[in-house]
Amino acid sequence: MASSSTVLMRLMASAYSVAHRAGTIVRNVMAGGDLGIVEKCGPNDLQTKADRLVQMSICSSLARKFPRVTIIGEEDLPSHDVDEELIEDGQCEEILKKAFPPQYSSIKEEELVVWVDPLDGTKEYTEGLLDHVTVLIGIAYEGKAIAGVINQPFYNYEVINALILLERHISSSYTFCSTVLDLQYIPHFTR
Repeated sequence: MASSSTVLMRLMASAYSVAHRAGTIVRNVMAGGDLGIVEKCGPNDLQTKADRLVQMSICSSLARKFPRVTIIGEEDLPSHDVDEELIEDGQCEEILKKAFPPQYSSIKEEELVVWVDPLDGTKEYTEGLLDHVTVLIGIAYEGKAIAGVINQPFYNYEVINALILLERHISSSYTFCSTVLDLQYIPHFTR
């Protein structure tokens, strides 16, 4: 890791690796066959074993590396020790090589908030509509979303002998975008 890497770059690089681990967890739960479905507030508001494991993985992994970042997960889970196999301590080195927008260079760890949706599309996941499932990690500064990672565990999936192939990562910040295959700048857009 370059010593000049900002906290945002390091957080993005870690979130990228954590999202990859999360995608693996989502696929493993599906392949195991026991989704552990519970209703939160009704039949259209479900939670699965994948929701729970992924949130524990993301929140615990990032909290270990960034103890002063506020991390908010969608699921209301009790605090307890997390199995070490859920912890991801890697980071995407390619992200650390990129220059982030200069206005984010002096952000302090305690000024960032990470929002986690461990399994966006839970109902679709339970119905086997796997192309609709994503893992979302958003990063906010001063109340505004500035960066994030999306992992689509079943992107263009194929079921071959109970193995699900292909996944896609998208991570971005204000003027920065990376995918699992290529890191590239994207033009600024207006609404």
